[in-house]
Amino acid sequence: MKGTQFVEGWNVVQVLGEGAYGEVQLVINCSTQEAVAVKHLDTRKEATAANNIQKEVFIHRRLKHEHVIKYFGHREEGHIHYIFLEYASGGELFDRIEPDVGMPHHKAQKYFLQILKGVEYLHSAGVAHRDLKPENILLDDNDNVKISDFGLATIFRHKGKERILQNRCGTLPYIAPEVFFRKYKAEPADLWSCGILLVVMLGGELPWNEATLDCIEFALWKDSNYSVSPWTKIDNLALSLLTKLLSYSPSKRYTIKDVEHHLWCKKDFVPEGPERWTGENTSHKRLCSDLEQPCVLREDSVTKMSYSQPAPNFVYVDNNDSLPRNISGDYVGPSFSQPVDPDNMILASQFSASQMMSKSNLPIGTRLTRFCIGMDIGAVYGELIRAFEKLSYSWKHSGPGQVTITCQDRRKMHLIFKANLISMPEKVLVDFRRSRGDGIEFKRHFLKIKESLKQIIDREPFSGSLCNP
Repeated sequence: MKGTQFVEGWNVVQVLGEGAYGEVQLVINCSTQEAVAVKHLDTRKEATAANNIQKEVFIHRRLKHEHVIKYFGHREEGHIHYIFLEYASGGELFDRIEPDVGMPHHKAQKYFLQILKGVEYLHSAGVAHRDLKPENILLDDNDNVKISDFGLATIFRHKGKERILQNRCGTLPYIAPEVFFRKYKAEPADLWSCGILLVVMLGGELPWNEATLDCIEFALWKDSNYSVSPWTKIDNLALSLLTKLLSYSPSKRYTIKDVEHHLWCKKDFVPEGPERWTGENTSHKRLCSDLEQPCVLREDSVTKMSYSQPAPNFVYVDNNDSLPRNISGDYVGPSFSQPVDPDNMILASQFSASQMMSKSNLPIGTRLTRFCIGMDIGAVYGELIRAFEKLSYSWKHSGPGQVTITCQDRRKMHLIFKANLISMPEKVLVDFRRSRGDGIEFKRHFLKIKESLKQIIDREPFSGSLCNP
C-alpha cells in the first residue's frame, strides 16, 4: 500500500491511534525505510490544548532512558502541532495479554521489572507518570518495554523539594485509593498502578472497576479475601508481592527497591512452552475528576485526547500542576529503522538529527487484531455486517472501507472500535483498531468476531508491505 505524503520523501502509511483532536501516524521514508511516530494535534479542539501540549513536550523532551519512548522533536504550524517520537514496532503490552489468562510468568516478570526500571528513572527525574497501564507500555523490536504517553505526567520534585499532588487523574481501575482523596504522594500512586499492571499480566483481567470501598471487589481485597478472580488464578508467591504493592496505606506500600528484592522478582522462571497469543488490540478510558463517568473528564468537564502511539486514550491534563519556568499482527512486513536525518520533517523544532538512532530490521507493528478473507471487498463487507448484527453491535459506515462499531463491555462501559477493509491481491485485509474503551475488552470482542467468521478467514498469515518506494 502506498501511503499519503507527509513531507517530501516521507509517507504516512498507517494510523496508529486517534483521538478527539488528532491522530498518531506512522511515517516512513520510502527510500531509506526509516520510521517515526508522529502525533498530529489540533489546538482548536480545546481552549487549553496549546498549554497542555507544551507541558507534555517540556516533560518528555528531558527524559532519556532505555525504557522510555524516545522524544525526537516538536514542530508547530499555526494551530497544528506535531510531536515526533520513536516508533515502537512491537506494539502495546496489552497485545501480549490473553483475556482471562494473562501471560507466562517469565514474560510477565521481564516486562514488570523493565517497567519498574523505567518508573524508577522517571521518579529520579522528579516526574510522575500518573497513567501507567498496558496501553501506555509499548514494546520495541527486541520485545523490550518503552513507557509512553506523558499527557498526564507532572513534575512532583524540583531542586530536591517534593510537593503533594492534588488532582485526580489516570485511568479509573489503575488509580490508587488515596488519589480519590485529592492529596497524595506521587511515587506510591505510580507504584500502585504498577501493581495493577502485574495483576493484568498474570490474570488477564482487571481486579476491580475502582479502588474505593463502594466497589465490592476492592472491598473484598482490602479485607484480605482472595477467594475471587483474578486472585484465584495467581500463585501464592506473586500474590504475596501484590499484597505489599497494593497496600491500601501508601506509607506501607512497597517501594521499587522493596519490590525488586521480593522473591518473585528474583525467581528464575522457566518458559512454559510455546506462547499462546490469540491475537488482538486494546484500551480503557482515562479519567480525571468526575471519576464515576465512563470517560476521561477534566475538572471543568472538558474532555481531551492524549496522544501516545500506538493507541490513544482520553486524558485529563492537570492545569493546576505548576511547572518551574526554567525548567499488529499476524505478519511481519518490511524492515524499518529509526530516522537518521529527519530535519526535513522537524524544521521548526529545536532538534538535532544526531538524537535519532539508526536501527536495522525493525518490523512494522505486531498488532494481532487483523485477519484476511479470500473474497472481494463487497462480499467481505456484507459478512462483517452480518457478524456485527448477530453479536448485537451498533455499527455505521464511517469512511471508505471503514466501519465503526459500538457496544458495551462487561463493566457497562462504552467500547468503540473500527474495522478497516484493505484490498489485497485475491483477498481483503480486515484490520481492527480500538478507538475508545478497555483494551482487554476490545480483544474479547475481536475474538468473538473472529470466531463468528472462522469458516471464511484465511489460515495463512498476511505478509505485505505498507510502503512502496
